Amino acid sequence: MNEERRVVITGMGTVNASSTGGTDAVLSSLALRRPTIRTVRTFAIDGCPSCLGAEVEESVLTTRLHPDVARRLSRVCQLTVVACRLAVEDSRIEGGPQLGVVVGTEYGDIRSTVDFVEGFIRYRHSGLSPMTFPNVLMSSMAGAAAIAIGAKAPSVTVNQATVAGDLAVARAAALVAGGRAAAVVAGGVDELCEALYRRLAQMGALSPMRGMGVEGCHPFAPDHNGPVLGEGATFLVLEDLAYARARGATIRAEVLGAAWGNIPTAPHTARPSQADAHSPVLRLLDHSGIAPSALARCYGSGNGDPEVDDWERALLARDLPDHSCRPGLSPPVSLAPLFGQHAGLGALRVAAGALDVSQGTGPVLVHGIARGGCRTAILVGSPV
Repeated sequence: MNEERRVVITGMGTVNASSTGGTDAVLSSLALRRPTIRTVRTFAIDGCPSCLGAEVEESVLTTRLHPDVARRLSRVCQLTVVACRLAVEDSRIEGGPQLGVVVGTEYGDIRSTVDFVEGFIRYRHSGLSPMTFPNVLMSSMAGAAAIAIGAKAPSVTVNQATVAGDLAVARAAALVAGGRAAAVVAGGVDELCEALYRRLAQMGALSPMRGMGVEGCHPFAPDHNGPVLGEGATFLVLEDLAYARARGATIRAEVLGAAWGNIPTAPHTARPSQADAHSPVLRLLDHSGIAPSALARCYGSGNGDPEVDDWERALLARDLPDHSCRPGLSPPVSLAPLFGQHAGLGALRVAAGALDVSQGTGPVLVHGIARGGCRTAILVGSPV
């Protein structure tokens, strides 16, 4: 990238089960490593094979949103708006035609979707609420955020299991690097919903998968037996370096590059054995001129799903063959035990990498892999 298109991180905002706030809140939640996964309290879990989750306290939203604003927004949109506002405040950036939004989500507004469908089932066409319908669209969170922070540049929504937040940050970096926006607020959001939680648990998609072992989130561990869901929203402000310097922004780290792609095989059917020239990690390192040996840490998307955890480790072992004896690279660092699996976790991984870099570490790789085959790689370093 040319200097005027170098991408830097200038702000963070998070609403998660551990903390709420800007960069300081993210830093404290990562440093304290306070456990947030406990028995779900938002809804009844009687008869459910899973019972754990990482929940956001309702008081967090009610104290940060005007009642009139909160009444117009669904809960997942409230999470998005609060986190985006916190990121913008942290960055001290103003809205306008130079500011865009990219929102990643795994499930979207499930609560509103369930309400809309149930209204139709019970009352047919007269039960279809025009007030609820806009929320069933995947783009509803991005729209609410754009209005709240005055973002008038491109507004994008990405939907991908496990790595939605990572992918949102990568897409935002591409928008800034390509000159489509001077700055983009990017990250992920999801909420816990009883209907979704119960269905996933009944399908054996949550810990304990297939009823094996004790329920819990243990990424990359021998006893990993499925993910534990969390909820929340985390967003970063990505800017053109020249634009950030001109307005006197505090630069946390530089996004040295971002890449993503699809792997055509599922984790349970294949294991990587040969070098792949299309690997996002190898493409990213080659483009950035960073040697694998220079990496200080790798944040991975491992969330306790045995097949995906093992697949991610195998992919990294192939792409970074000398990483197996280096702390922080093998296994990758997972944040899922702190916050539970949700789309905001991807942005938290990038935020953690940026904070590591700001404290003097070498470049940090943020890596993600999803069951569907989507793979992401984001390289964070110190701006020179």
